[in-house]
This record gives sequence, structure tokens and C-alpha cells, in this order.
Amino acid sequence: MEHISLYRRFRPSTFDKVIGQRHVVRTLTNQIKTNRVGHAYLFTGTRGTGKTSCAKIFARAVNCLRPVDGSPCGECEVCRALDSGASIDIIEMDAASNNRVDEIRDLKENVQYRPTVGKYKVYIIDEVHMLTTSAFNALLKTLEEPPEYVIFILATTEVQKLPQTILSRCMRFDFRLVSKEELVGLLKRIFDEMNVKYDERALQLIAVAGEGSVRDTLSVADMCLSYGGDEITYEDALEITATTSYDTLEELAFDILDGRVGDALNTTDRLLSLGRTTLSKDLASYFGELITIKNVPSYTPDGLTAEQVERLDKKLVGYTNYRLARTMDVMCALEGDLRYSTQPKVLFEAAIVKCCELTTEINIDGLTGRIKDLEKKLADLEKNGVRVPENAISATVIKEQTDTVPARQTPEDTKEKPPKSKLDDVNELLTKVAERQVEVVFEETNKEEDESSVYLAGEIWGRVLMRLSDSDEMMLKMAASCVEGGYKIVDNDFILETADNATYNIFIREEYRAVMQKLIREESGTDYTFVCVRAKEKEESVRPEDRLTLDRLFNGEIKIRPKK
Repeated sequence: MEHISLYRRFRPSTFDKVIGQRHVVRTLTNQIKTNRVGHAYLFTGTRGTGKTSCAKIFARAVNCLRPVDGSPCGECEVCRALDSGASIDIIEMDAASNNRVDEIRDLKENVQYRPTVGKYKVYIIDEVHMLTTSAFNALLKTLEEPPEYVIFILATTEVQKLPQTILSRCMRFDFRLVSKEELVGLLKRIFDEMNVKYDERALQLIAVAGEGSVRDTLSVADMCLSYGGDEITYEDALEITATTSYDTLEELAFDILDGRVGDALNTTDRLLSLGRTTLSKDLASYFGELITIKNVPSYTPDGLTAEQVERLDKKLVGYTNYRLARTMDVMCALEGDLRYSTQPKVLFEAAIVKCCELTTEINIDGLTGRIKDLEKKLADLEKNGVRVPENAISATVIKEQTDTVPARQTPEDTKEKPPKSKLDDVNELLTKVAERQVEVVFEETNKEEDESSVYLAGEIWGRVLMRLSDSDEMMLKMAASCVEGGYKIVDNDFILETADNATYNIFIREEYRAVMQKLIREESGTDYTFVCVRAKEKEESVRPEDRLTLDRLFNGEIKIRPKK
């Protein structure tokens, strides 16, 4: 007996066998029940989601003499005639190979002939986006006003290529990707009917490999049947789908998170030598599962037990969501690059090393990672009884605030003061020097404490950079990429410091400043004012003339530290 592929053998013949497209099935069956059938339909969606199958079922249902819940009965003389293939009332046309205007003209000539056995003559045009512009134009009038006994069903995977004049004349149905649970349920029904033994974990792997397409899922299942015979095991499914097991992914993932470059590269080399071509996609999906496990207590991924999830949750305590998300982001970006690379193994290993050492990158991600490590170390010190100073306001900020507030005058201030003597000038000069030295020492003492505001600004800036990378603001994106660490938060101001004139000129423009302020507000939750300033050179603590006076008075014995 000739072998028939699973997706052909188990193609649905009625609407109740169609999975994952409830919104389409319900609309079409209601139209048939109420006799409100349209004249032109457009079925669009990803490959293998049931567009052609629904079109064939609908074509038979509108002609059926006794439809059952909107589906063809399969028993009346019309259904039997249509199933035999001898009827010419249902015409299937492949637009990929019949895309010229001549084929459409032939179609228009045949439209005038009435159906032979049924009530309607149904034209199913598959891959309709392949028609030429002339063919579309030739079809327009007939599509808009066909004879009362003609129904057009257009199917396509690339609806964006269709002219608006075609779209506006059709009733559009968008077919969605089928969920993994529904695909697993379909596989169970098929294998139970075929008396095939299976491991449920294997069915989940097959469903994931199908990526929401029923046809792709059944094609993978067909290969597993050929490989394993009458029993589908988890190991066979791993081999056919080239998927990496959860245990191996866990080993590799935590090697990456802990920065064990050698172990991660050894595991990677072993997996790639086994032909695991989907390793980057598997890793990205696994890190997505880890983020969900870390943040959703009740979540248990398919294929893992509750004990395994609890163990993973405990292991993830020492890792931030940002660390997991950045690794997932690198793996997702890598998948597209691997398609066009002549050295995919080298490219993948470079990405593994990058993920292992994210905290050593010379960019905002590396800085953020190092700051996170410092925070963790400070928290450990506090647990061990070592006191960490609270955040303090910079002496410079205090000085600026006090300079802006006028001092309250007393009656003594209004009295006329005697003229200053030379000794008073010297004392005043010494007082100024002492004040400057105290200011420097205060700033040095609180240098580590002030880093907290720099860290907060760096974290906000990192999220703003990620938002800019996905936006169309090319000028801002280029300008922001030139800034390295010149940001801080002072009071309610987010201050960006740059020595580059071009960058400065971009950020001070009102329209760009408003965009940056909006992004900072959205990412921080605080209404900071965005301020861009030029980087200043370090100033001497004492003026040259003051230094000369002090040297003369004290024979150069006083040492002045320059302000840092």
C-alpha cells in the first residue's frame, strides 16, 4: 500500500476537526447555518495552520444538502460527488504556477458557467500573493461583483504583498499559530488511532519543533515514526529534532552564568559535534524559562517536575533578571547571524564567551554588571557585621545649595565694619584654604557613597540605550553611543556630561532633550529633568597669587592638595 504522509492522511474533513482556529470556524459555521455566505474570502496566516483545509471544508459545506453544525455531512449525493473528485464545482488554482494574466482571463471566462451538482461554484486560489500586477487588475471586477453562484477563497502566507484593492473586496480571516497543548493533543489522538506507543515528553518536543504549524508538526512526527518504528521515545525525538535536553541546557546555562568559560566551551563543542544546530534557539528559550521560574512561583515548564523547578528556583537566587535577560538577548540576536555566517561555530563560541563575561564588557552592560557585583559584596559585608556608610550628599551639592540661599541678615550685619588689617587678610586667606581642603577631604571620604547615584543613573541610562536601539531616533542613538559613564543624578536632575561638542549640540536641542526626558521618566518612574553639560577641566584648589602669598609667609612649608 502506498504510504501517505500524516498531514495528508489526517487532514480535517469537517470543522470540528480543525484545531487552533476557533474564531474562524465559528464565523464560517454561523454563516452557513444562517445562510449569510459571502462572495469573497481571504485566508491568511503562517504555513500549515489550516487555510487550505478550511477552504475545502467550507466549499463542500456551502454545497451540502444537509450540513451538520455548519460542516458537510459527507453522506448526501452532493458531498459524495464532491469527494469523488469528478465534480468541477470546486476549482483549486495554484497562483504560484498560474500567476499570469492569461490564467485569470481563462478563470473569468469559466465563471459564467453555472455549477453542475451543487449550489455554488467555489474557486480556491492558493498563494494568491504570487499573481502579477496585471493578473490582480484583471481579477478585480470579477472579485467585486461575481455571479450569485460563485465564491472566491483566496489563501496566502504573505498578505502584505496583496494590493489594497484586493483586500478591500474580501472578508479577511487571520489564521493563528496553534498552541503547543493543542498540537500535543492532536498527536495523541493520531498515535492512539494508529496504535503507536509514545513518550509524552517526546510529543512535547515534536510540538515545539513544529513551531505552531500543524503540517510541520505532523511532518516531524512522520520522521519520528520512520526512525523509531511503532514506538516514539524521548531520545528518538531529541535525535530527530536536533534538540538539546533540559539537563544539558541546565549545565551549559549555569556554566555561562557563573563565568566558567572553559566548561561552557567544552559543552558547546560536544553539542555542536552532535549536530545540535538549534542550540542558540534552545538556549534562548531555556533562559526565558529560567526568568519565568524566578519570577512566577506557580510556573512549571513542560518536561520538568515540581522538584526540578524548586531546585532551579533556589539556584537562581544569586542571579538578577537583567543578567538572565541579557544572555537571552545575545542568544536571540545570534540566531539570525548564524544563518548567513560562513563560520557558525566560531560565531557561536564567541557569543558564549561574551555571555560568560558580560561583566567585563567596556559598555553600559559591563558597567552595570560590575556595579551589581559590588552591591552583592556590600550586602555580604553587612551580613558579616561590617558597617557600610549610608548615602551622603556631595559637599559640592551642599555648597551649591548654600550659595543659592541668601543668608538672613542680623542687626550686627548692618553695622559698619572697621577696615581690614593685613593680618585679617592673611587669616581670611588661611580660612579659605582650610575650607577648600575640608571640601576635598569630604568629597574623597564620600566618593564611594556617591557612586550609588552614579550606579542608579547608569542603570537608568542602560535601559534608555536599549529603548533607543529599538527606536527610529538615529541622531539620538548615535549621540548616546558616544557617552561613556558621564552621567549622574543630582537632586531631581539627570545630568549627562560629555566632552564631545557634536554630542553636546545634539542633546541640548529642545526636541531631542524632550525625547530623552520622556524616556528617562518612563524607565525610572521619576520625573527627572534631563540636563546635558560640557565636561570641565579640573581646577586648582588655590589661585596662583594665593599660593605665592602663602609660600612667602610660611617659607613654602604648607602643602596644598589640588581639588580632584
